[in-house]
Amino acid sequence: MFFIIWLMAEDLIEIILTAEKPSCGVLKKLSTVNLNARIFQINPGIDCTNHLMGIDQYSKNMEKLRDDNITVYKNQKDKTWMETRSCEICRSSAVSGAIIISVRIFENQKVQYKILLKNKNALKKLLENVTGIKYNYYITDKHLPGELTLRQKEILYTAYSKGYFDFNRKIDLNGIAQELGVSKKSVQSTLRRGMRKIIEEYIFNNL
Repeated sequence: MFFIIWLMAEDLIEIILTAEKPSCGVLKKLSTVNLNARIFQINPGIDCTNHLMGIDQYSKNMEKLRDDNITVYKNQKDKTWMETRSCEICRSSAVSGAIIISVRIFENQKVQYKILLKNKNALKKLLENVTGIKYNYYITDKHLPGELTLRQKEILYTAYSKGYFDFNRKIDLNGIAQELGVSKKSVQSTLRRGMRKIIEEYIFNNL
């Protein structure tokens, strides 16, 4: 028999952390052989971390990826599984019990991580263990990635169904406010926050 225990004391915390040149063997190797890659998923561990990658022209560049510090597992379709020693961010994520939701790679080995943590203590533990590199972070909205509030869903649906997003706009913010019986200012701010969530979710998962 299995039991599920719900802990409601604190909300989950989501952060965006940008690190400069983390000691990730996979990223360093990719930069030296000049290959474009996308990280689909990371499973962080204290010692070793698994990376599910999308690497351009993998079959042509397989030999370039051979490295004593990296284990490359069989490529399937457009995904390659690479294992290496954990960098500062992955090690800290594992120690704090965090989940790495998504990763974006920029020029000069700058990497941006979207990380989900259980509570403030987990965030504190994560930051205490990130040493030896430059980084910055900020806490995002308390809602989970892509999750809209009921008010945001209501206003976005009303705006869409009434033609606010049509090329020849059929309703303006005043009209939406009248439909819902709220102020124009409330419609404007809620619509902006809802659209920002949707755009952020698209960017992090598709670019």
